[in-house]
Amino acid sequence: MAKRELVPVLILLALTLLCYSTSFHGQFVFDDQQVVLQNSQLMNIRTAGDVMSLGAGWRQLLLITYGLNYYWGGLDTFGYHALNVALHALNVLLVYWIILAAARDFGFRISDFGLGGEAGHRRFAALAGAAVFSVHTLFTSAVSYISGRSSVLCGTFYFGAILLFFKALAAPQRRTRCLYLLFAGAAGYLAWQTKQEAITLPLLLAGILFLRSGKKDWRWIALLAAVPAGLIVLARDQLASVYAAVYANKVLVSAGFEKVLPPAIYFPTYLTSVVRYYFPRLIFPVSLSADPQIAPIHHWYSPELLFSILVLSTLPWLALRFYRREPLFSVGVLALLVSPIAGYALIPLADVVLEHRAYIPGLGIAFLFGWAFQWIARSYYNARWLSLCALVTVFGVMTAVRNTVWANNIALWEDAEAKAPDKPRTHFNLGQAYQQAGRLPEAIREYEHALRLKPDIHAAYSNVAAIYLDQNQFERAEEILLKVTSVAPDFTEGFINLGVLYIRIQQPDKALPQLNRALAITPEAFAAHFNKGEALTQKGDFKAALESYKEAVHLRPDIDSFQLALGAAYSKAGDRASAAREFLGMTSGPLAAEAVRNLGILYRDVGETKRAMEFFHQAAKMRTVFPELHHDIGILYLQKRMTNEAIEQFRITLQEQPDYGPAFLNLAAAYQMKGEPQIAKQTLQAYVQQYGNTNSPYVARAKQTLERLE
Repeated sequence: MAKRELVPVLILLALTLLCYSTSFHGQFVFDDQQVVLQNSQLMNIRTAGDVMSLGAGWRQLLLITYGLNYYWGGLDTFGYHALNVALHALNVLLVYWIILAAARDFGFRISDFGLGGEAGHRRFAALAGAAVFSVHTLFTSAVSYISGRSSVLCGTFYFGAILLFFKALAAPQRRTRCLYLLFAGAAGYLAWQTKQEAITLPLLLAGILFLRSGKKDWRWIALLAAVPAGLIVLARDQLASVYAAVYANKVLVSAGFEKVLPPAIYFPTYLTSVVRYYFPRLIFPVSLSADPQIAPIHHWYSPELLFSILVLSTLPWLALRFYRREPLFSVGVLALLVSPIAGYALIPLADVVLEHRAYIPGLGIAFLFGWAFQWIARSYYNARWLSLCALVTVFGVMTAVRNTVWANNIALWEDAEAKAPDKPRTHFNLGQAYQQAGRLPEAIREYEHALRLKPDIHAAYSNVAAIYLDQNQFERAEEILLKVTSVAPDFTEGFINLGVLYIRIQQPDKALPQLNRALAITPEAFAAHFNKGEALTQKGDFKAALESYKEAVHLRPDIDSFQLALGAAYSKAGDRASAAREFLGMTSGPLAAEAVRNLGILYRDVGETKRAMEFFHQAAKMRTVFPELHHDIGILYLQKRMTNEAIEQFRITLQEQPDYGPAFLNLAAAYQMKGEPQIAKQTLQAYVQQYGNTNSPYVARAKQTLERLE
């Protein structure tokens, strides 16, 4: 690559890296949970072969990229963001080369530029357009958002196909031209397989062919224009299935959110949003939101719709009017309108606007900014670099700041809620973010706000009940959950939370039907499988519990508490070897102390007290406050009839966790063994007096022991 070609490439790569350097450590947000964390195939990748066998059919290539991220770095989000940025950087270069090729193909009016050569001015226009594309803040929703990769990866093949098409048009030999066209077709196919919004690509190529030809070759134009119709016919069954699933919007509707707008309302609403939301932010990206509030357009005579139709009609007219004199402008309008931004008008979606859908239409904006700076170079030659640097700096700073909004769910939904305060879902999602962070009062506040705006959000009631459940307000939680499950019979989380409630109050026979109902609705509900294992464990059916725990671990191998429970289930089922294998596999993870403690319990329960104590001491070094561990050590001392040592350990347990019921029972047992029944009786009386009004099952056992002592 010649030096004059290398310099723009290095500038564009540096710009991209600089602007997105603030995105590399962002967390999984929004739909990343569903795309990555809740994909059992992805989460069980062990070899490179597992990566290549991921999925089948549409979007398999996209899934493979996520599989490579998981294979290389697990759930470390750095790799996911790095690949997104790398793809965006490649796309920036493709945009540069596309504008350069288009400028060369359509030609410039060099006499209007003043000093300088034709090639230099082509590079300046291409560099200007690509630089704006590189730093454009609207595209953070595709680049900084891990799930936005679908648009970025599709863009890679989409832009690659366009560049190859221009190469074919410029090729002097027929053989070379055919080869470029073959590669362009392959890139277009990969774009289609990555994301079906690429269906507009052949129409764009037909438009380019129309604009550049003095004498129109209608056969090729018609052939390209017919490709989308052919794809629809060939993939009609898959498209019908996708349409039905999207339109049903089952998950959100069962949770109590709005249904998808009917086509007669969706279409005018979408057209209006293109002009009123996308276009202004493509020109200057302010007031961006992960979940903007879009008012439905119910009437075809709405002023907003009529204005949008006027704009969308005027732009093609302008493109045709000026395509000989201002080719970059005309190609930009074409690339903007004949793009996925038009394709999304055909299928009613739950979200009328999602900003990452504007990524591929950004090619049109790159052309338009390239044309604008071309005009500046003609009219104000000495100001061309200053004006470009000023705009790129402003956009770049805005992008770097916007990346921090996409860094975590709280920042994302606080931003969305501030910009759409009357939209229930922004409050609900912010409530969920607060709840996951343990900020429960703020979570309840947001849920209540969401319910004031839309009183039938079943998911909000269920999440509030889950908070009450964690606060041991069982009656209040049960009242809410019984209502939720009766009015929302297809809402999985409601049944899971009700099952958890019954497990907490030691009623597994009532929990199991709720969890089975949840699994009937959503067989891959990992929380339902795990809690079914908990309920079966309470019933003493350890072998059946094993199967539920195994399925939970298979679906979410990243949740260490699931693996810990599986190890405990193996132990209770008598399979010590499998239990030890599970615990040993966790000794370097976040629950290492708990795993080592459980290894100690394994050895204690078979009488190997010395080995058990070694593991207990090791666990104590790993975690300073560990009431369960001190209780386990106390039991070991109790088994050895070392009552004073046992009493000391049980008291430490109660100092660290005053409501730990088993410690009271075993402390009383230690005093009985020591020959001090009166102190044992006082210990149990103190427990019953303090915690008798709770639903703890240990209260009943304490009362039974007191009766025997009396």
